[in-house]
Amino acid sequence: MAHTADDALPGTTTSFTQHSRLTGHDYLIQVALPQVAPPQGGYPVLLVLDGNRYLDLFTAARDVLGRRGFDKAPSDLAIVAVGYAGTDEQAEAARGTVTTLHFKDFTPPLTSGTAPEGTGGGEDFLAYLTQALPSELASRYPLDLERPALVGHSLGGLFALHAQQQAPEAFGAIFAISPSLWWLQENDQANWPLRLVCSEATGPVLIAAGGREQSPQPQRNDPERDRQRVKRAMIDNAHAYARQLGERCPQIEVQWRRYAGEDHGSVMWPAARSVMEMLSGAR
Repeated sequence: MAHTADDALPGTTTSFTQHSRLTGHDYLIQVALPQVAPPQGGYPVLLVLDGNRYLDLFTAARDVLGRRGFDKAPSDLAIVAVGYAGTDEQAEAARGTVTTLHFKDFTPPLTSGTAPEGTGGGEDFLAYLTQALPSELASRYPLDLERPALVGHSLGGLFALHAQQQAPEAFGAIFAISPSLWWLQENDQANWPLRLVCSEATGPVLIAAGGREQSPQPQRNDPERDRQRVKRAMIDNAHAYARQLGERCPQIEVQWRRYAGEDHGSVMWPAARSVMEMLSGAR
């Protein structure tokens, strides 16, 4: 159970809500502090999108994998999960609401044409993450917020790549898991293939997908869904993006991983391990 931020102690998870005037949304911010005292300068931070869903996964990954051996000290990484207030993703009735919010916050504005209704709010959400949220976190917790790492999955992965392109100086590392690049391919064809820009400020970038994400699923007996999975090319698009970014921007540490046997949902299990391994190696 999350406590209030006033109770924040090492090893506890606390929460607060924050309204953004830019996006118009109310966010549930959950902060899982590690089981050690804060280092000088504050705890390093991993920002987790889809926070309602993935807080527990990344907290467990940190606590289990972060020790790097039974005789080692626990990880000093703080998990800051950004989700939506008043939603329970385990409840069927809330899933549609959360999906609607994701499409608004996680999709970038188009370079040409008009974005589908209820999409294209990525710039406002990026401003929230880099401006309003850090100041509120700093007033409540001993965190190092200079350049937090950012992880997103699916539409959140698409947003993570957008953040890397638009605000590379704001994040220490970017983890884009199964990024929904199909959304740009379908809606921003004038900018496809994407024209990527480079910045010396960019930290490491991991782009990954599950090995089964664009394969048909005959056991579901849903031919239309199978056609969509193949058309959206989750693996091919993500791999091509990673290759293009690495070739165009050789100064950036770009990693591509394909997790064999994993699908769109299960891919987050091995991805969480990769995230923790990369962040542990960086400290």
